[in-house]
Amino acid sequence: MSGLLRRVGPSEVGRRRAVIDPETMSQAVAIVEDVRTGGEAALRHHSGRLGDTAADEKLVYPTDELEDVFGGLEAQTRDLLERTASRIRWFAEAQRATLHDLDTEVTGGRGGHRWVPVESVGAYAPGGRHPLPSSVLMTVVPARVAGVGEVWVASPRPTELTMAAAWVAGADGLLAVGGAQGIAALAFGTASPPCDLI
Repeated sequence: MSGLLRRVGPSEVGRRRAVIDPETMSQAVAIVEDVRTGGEAALRHHSGRLGDTAADEKLVYPTDELEDVFGGLEAQTRDLLERTASRIRWFAEAQRATLHDLDTEVTGGRGGHRWVPVESVGAYAPGGRHPLPSSVLMTVVPARVAGVGEVWVASPRPTELTMAAAWVAGADGLLAVGGAQGIAALAFGTASPPCDLI
């Protein structure tokens, strides 16, 4: 038997390990439900409690403010962001070109499929001690190439580089929150339009 394959015994079939411990899941569910029912006040509460924002800090950065941040970066950094976004865009366009609608005759009628973008997408980018502006580029650019109408980013304590990446990638705005509260805010449209896909 190959080292990549192993025989699964009857006692293992259907058994799954918990990916998230029950206490963490319970806390995340409570936060999501609180943001769903409590709106922006609950979002601010959890964002402050978990260190995303201080009480007086902004939750939302619109595109014009993201553009201002981009403009304030060094020319070399701006060029790097634009060049990287361009490469990601080129590849996403090549991928999109391989996807084709299908309409064919089948016994008793017709069958097929169509590729249709969702209307809105939320993109999550890690922030804080380990910001990943690359996550912004790698999610927002392909969503735009796919034809998504509205794309928002959520990132806790976003750095200037993360905010600039959001502008270069074509995001409609950035929520300065993370974790379960950021995902809930994107899903329910707490500080942005509700997103169809995150």
